[in-house]
Amino acid sequence: MVTIKDIARKLNLSYSTVSRALNSSSLVNSRTMKLIKDEAKRMGYTPNALARGLVLQKSGIVGMVIPDITNPFFPAIARGAEDEACRRGYNLLVCNSDWNVDMETHHLKLIKEKKVEGLILSSINVQNEYLEKIIEQGYPLVFISRVYPGVDVNFVGVDTEYGGYLAGKYLAELGHREVAFIGGSFNVNSVQGRYKGFRKALSKYGINFNESYAIEGEFNIKSGYEKALNLLKRRGTVTGIFAANDLIAVGVIRAARELGYLIPEEISIIGYDDIFLASLPGIELTTVFQEKRKMGELAAKLLLDEIDGEKYLKKGKKRMILSPRLIVRKTTSPRR
Repeated sequence: MVTIKDIARKLNLSYSTVSRALNSSSLVNSRTMKLIKDEAKRMGYTPNALARGLVLQKSGIVGMVIPDITNPFFPAIARGAEDEACRRGYNLLVCNSDWNVDMETHHLKLIKEKKVEGLILSSINVQNEYLEKIIEQGYPLVFISRVYPGVDVNFVGVDTEYGGYLAGKYLAELGHREVAFIGGSFNVNSVQGRYKGFRKALSKYGINFNESYAIEGEFNIKSGYEKALNLLKRRGTVTGIFAANDLIAVGVIRAARELGYLIPEEISIIGYDDIFLASLPGIELTTVFQEKRKMGELAAKLLLDEIDGEKYLKKGKKRMILSPRLIVRKTTSPRR
């Protein structure tokens, strides 16, 4: 393996001059820098990232902790973050907390111990003393999609209340008056926003929402199926359901079909996120679209700007809120 010392001996230059040139230091004139870089390329020199990191006290790695890697929503965010990180010369380490505070804490400690330079976090919104500690320490951190309550941190997300409003408005405009909301945990602020916007739209259209139809669950297909089965098997008057994410909505579709409901003729269903499953044949779900990849890109940019010492970040933490939009497919229609 070719080293910096080999290049220095070949060109009869000092080790420090070659090192500075390979790191594009302004202390080396352009002619010498070109000479060194050309010779390094000719000799097949490859930088030792580990050694460089030890010298610069940088790992070149940023972390991301997400609650559910099996939900296509989060890998889409991770892809956007990775694209931006790679563009800036960093690698992305992704960890899955599985909606578990102990696992979230484990990953946070690991990231700190391994000298990961900063973190993008989708918090599970459960009190976490270790997370609060690293926030107080000023560790570079960006929250994405959902923010830990009561803290001033960089945040990238979507206007969840407006997203819920779009869903409620559309169901109301289709003539649905008996509607239900099936969520994940109501402790999660993104779910709270969607539910609040949904209720606001119903109120605007003069619909009295039956609060027994606000159903808490988990963010997966199984939960959506079970909650919808319990709701619909009584063959009540509900004709429209807004699910807090697309996985829940897929479970609702399964339950409705199993019970013999025609979709959308007898019941309309709206999801949230617009993951790739939503557009597949046999599902074709009406849903609220979030710019997942863009969220990841923006979160990584905010984080790396802070790590790289961008001056504007010293003026205060940034909150970047994207706007959702409704995607109409085949699971909604006017109420009969």
